[in-house]
Amino acid sequence: MSEQRTERWLWIGGTAAAWAATTALTPTLPYVTAVYCPLVALGSLCVSPVYGAALGVASLAASIALTRGDPAHALPVALGVVGVWVAAYVAARRRRDEQEDFERILSLVRHISSRLDPAEVPTAIVRTAREATGAKASSLRLLAADGKTLELRAAEGLSRTYMDKGPVDVRRTPIDRKVLQGEIVTIHDAATDPRVQYPHEAHEEGIASVLCVPLKRKDDVIGVLRVYSARPRQFSGRDVRMLVALSDHAVIALRQAELHRATLTFMRKVTHELRAPLAAIGSYLKVLLEGIAGSLTQQQTDMLRRADRRTTLLLEEVNDLLSLSRARLDKPSEANVEFRLPAVVDGVVSLMKPKAEAGGVALGVECAADLPPLVGSPEDIEELVSNLVSNAVKYTPSGGSVMASAKLNGQGVLLRVSDTGIGIPADDLPRLFNEFHRCTNVRQSGIEGTGLGMAIVKTIADRHHAEVRVESEEGKGTTIEVRFPLGRA
Repeated sequence: MSEQRTERWLWIGGTAAAWAATTALTPTLPYVTAVYCPLVALGSLCVSPVYGAALGVASLAASIALTRGDPAHALPVALGVVGVWVAAYVAARRRRDEQEDFERILSLVRHISSRLDPAEVPTAIVRTAREATGAKASSLRLLAADGKTLELRAAEGLSRTYMDKGPVDVRRTPIDRKVLQGEIVTIHDAATDPRVQYPHEAHEEGIASVLCVPLKRKDDVIGVLRVYSARPRQFSGRDVRMLVALSDHAVIALRQAELHRATLTFMRKVTHELRAPLAAIGSYLKVLLEGIAGSLTQQQTDMLRRADRRTTLLLEEVNDLLSLSRARLDKPSEANVEFRLPAVVDGVVSLMKPKAEAGGVALGVECAADLPPLVGSPEDIEELVSNLVSNAVKYTPSGGSVMASAKLNGQGVLLRVSDTGIGIPADDLPRLFNEFHRCTNVRQSGIEGTGLGMAIVKTIADRHHAEVRVESEEGKGTTIEVRFPLGRA
């Protein structure tokens, strides 16, 4: 706000100074009108308004040094100067609008690009398109493999009835044929436009105007991005530019999501194939270490123990990778059932008790008995709790304590796992949920791990619409809270 006020005073002061200066100089220097006004225009339009204001002030100083001149020349010169400054002001506003558009597009693109989940990217695209244009609704349709229909991938602001009206037959919609040829199409009245495939449904939905832009991947059009207005609307050039820019980045985001899904699928397949042979190798190593196949020398025992430890760690990593890929690929809705969080926490703590006692760590549990049930995947939530409790026990030295609790917190259920362990360095906190990230003090301590536990926790929490918060101080312990919304997990 202060920048706009400063600029406004620059316009007023510069215009007044230019008027006074040219009025004084015109009779003394006849060529000043022909030279000065274009000079101010050039400086204001091509350099900056500040430059024009400075030039006006300089002219005023020059007029004082010369002569006052004939006031009769004031009106034509003043009109010329004011016209120049108005044009410069409009140009400056346009530059400011373009800068704001650029910053807004950049912010929206970052919002889209931050998603890699193939299920989340289309939703992020339509939400961004709707916000960018101030439209009633938006939708994203991608061309089917047969090239004959456009299949709905995501929509926002549209009713389920309208979304379920069926796929769009490209052969019956001249609009989509044009868009798939790379053209931008605007529909002023969807209820009466003969090019619309479902005019009655559009009227019932309250859709008046539609803007359609193609999604282009190199030379091919792979889909259509639309925004819908509830009233007749002439979409501006700014709306079109904004939506075209978003469509370009949407194609990139969709491709990144496809590659991410392919990577996860490959990772899931490879780790699944590795798990069985690694488990078999681990079993044979344990048989050898137990002396079932014959006695061993001390050197052989040491070597086999090192191999067994490495195999166990590798098997843990394979299992974690499988868990991570499953959490990111599988839809949580496939296993949505009602369950109680205290039962899950109690079960995990019971399984972890022997490990905690062996390490000299006091493991406790404190869950409210009257917590409402959650809806979600109990297997995934059990894995989330298990990772949190396991990490807390692993990184807490002998004599320390770990507490797992669950209680009602506002409009949600709060899971908290706190420990008195080695803590997390401040520099590592921003990267805590990155895959394969292991904190500095953990690496220095020699404690083995895969660096995937917290990535799994964050993935499961996100898929279940839960919020994760971490508080930690190196050397004093860590508290991790996961807040589940009521009604679902």
